[in-house]
Amino acid sequence: MVDTLCGVCNTEPKKYKCPTCALPYCSLACFQTHKSTHPLATPQPTQSLPSLPQPPPPAPIPRYLKSKTDFSVLATDPKFQDLLKSNPTLLASLQRVYATTIEPDPEEEARRRRMTRGGFRGRGSRGRGGRWGGHSDREQPRWTQKKGDADAMRMLKGFRNEEDGQEGDGMAAFVQLVEEMFGQGEKEEGD
Repeated sequence: MVDTLCGVCNTEPKKYKCPTCALPYCSLACFQTHKSTHPLATPQPTQSLPSLPQPPPPAPIPRYLKSKTDFSVLATDPKFQDLLKSNPTLLASLQRVYATTIEPDPEEEARRRRMTRGGFRGRGSRGRGGRWGGHSDREQPRWTQKKGDADAMRMLKGFRNEEDGQEGDGMAAFVQLVEEMFGQGEKEEGD
């Protein structure tokens, strides 16, 4: 059987192979001679560092929250200040509407849930599931930002539909002022 000879000195049988080009060589001296013929290549990878797990990408912003309008200029607007002076109940009404858009305190939420399930057993009540309003098997849905916004819109519509109250007139004037100040940008974007 014929042994392959060293590719550098061509006298001794091969013992090793060059890791770059697989040329056979017999000794360290032959390898060092051969190594100088290779261009300076990228060094051999030593130890690869373990990759760290990457955090997941952030969740996309819901569509109904993407277009935000800065309403802070409304607070200093003279028309709004006059509207508050002429409608003394308007500020309290606006605060109630705003409060529905904020996530409730967990303890407050738990208390509200207990009360809506018929937790009160006063005089005349037949206990849970009784004829006069005991326990309802329907659970109230948990608060979400979308639900809070929808509740606030329902409350605003309730004020609008109120015919005889000053609260309804004040809220209608407020909605008109907001449409005057901020409605133009939305109409231009839609066109």
